[in-house]
Amino acid sequence: MAEVHGQDVHLLGVSQVPSFGLRKGSIIDIESTAKSIDNSLTELERLTGIEVYGALLGFSGVSISVVNNHAVVAVANPTYEITLEDKERVLTSARNLALPLDKAIIQIIERQYIVDSYDGVKDPVGMVGSRLEAEVSIVVGAIAAIQNLQRSAQRINLNVDDLMYNALLGAESVLSPAELEMGVTLVDIGGGTTEVTYFEEGSVVQTSVLPIGGDYITKDLAIVLRTSMEEANRVKERYGVASPDMAKSDLMVNVHNIQGKDGQQVSQQVIAEIISARVIEMTEMIYAELKQFGCLNRMPGGIVLTGGAAELVGLVDIMEEYTTVPVRLGLPENMKGLPTDFNRPQNAVVLGGILYSARQGAIKHEDSQRFMGMIDRITYWFKELFR
Repeated sequence: MAEVHGQDVHLLGVSQVPSFGLRKGSIIDIESTAKSIDNSLTELERLTGIEVYGALLGFSGVSISVVNNHAVVAVANPTYEITLEDKERVLTSARNLALPLDKAIIQIIERQYIVDSYDGVKDPVGMVGSRLEAEVSIVVGAIAAIQNLQRSAQRINLNVDDLMYNALLGAESVLSPAELEMGVTLVDIGGGTTEVTYFEEGSVVQTSVLPIGGDYITKDLAIVLRTSMEEANRVKERYGVASPDMAKSDLMVNVHNIQGKDGQQVSQQVIAEIISARVIEMTEMIYAELKQFGCLNRMPGGIVLTGGAAELVGLVDIMEEYTTVPVRLGLPENMKGLPTDFNRPQNAVVLGGILYSARQGAIKHEDSQRFMGMIDRITYWFKELFR
């Protein structure tokens, strides 16, 4: 929960709890997912003393795809001045897609307008022309996945104020206008999925959600080291490196067994070998998507990594060496006033949600006042649900 003053962000409270009922970014148990959200809200309300009524929900999952479409209409005004109605007509035409019965449009992203063959127009309203075209990117997802998300929120009487694709929210906080314009790929490595999204000319061009994430590394460690997922995650975060070449062979780590008792001494070298296999697999899958996008030779911004797993020591170097393009960690640099410990890649989507809501007017700012709105006050809470 946050207050926004321009680009300065004052965090009122942060709540992070384990999420249950999800697999590969999709809800498999509505009750468990709803309980996870409720636990987070309860803790947030306890910390801030502010009741939460609605939320912007971040959406991802392997069902997500982007379809690029084009539409054209004749300008209705006899004077050929383009009106808001003309703009709405061409957007309505652009969203007319022949989708499978189990798919639905989540959101439409306006890439550019073309007025009488003049392209690159961001907003055509007020311009003069007889022909108006629109090029859009349409985010599509599985109807069942969207409804399961909405029902999870309904279970705890939480209003869904808006629904946004996670990659677009992450871009808000970590990508610069120059990167978005010239070409950049955002790779968000979550627990169960990895989102690969290519941006150019200020908008999303291609996206793909891969069924692999940081939890796969954790599970490999748990299986090989015969320990719990919790202990494996501790070992990964504290001693994990992306390559055996980065490990210290003389550094021994005490790994508890699955009952939580002292189990065995394992070298960091062995830990790195387990992790490295998944890192290579993940990097190969990401590289394959970039080749399919056809963007490897036209993204000066390179690759920007976000998500909790992006903080694995050495991952940036491994990915940069494999893809031969610049790679950096996506720190939320588009916001000021953040506590140092919150300015991390794993919080990129959450902070992007704050920026998006502020920009869209979902959060209203008045000087030296808290955001006010329906039911006495609107607070902002963003739960990056599909991780």
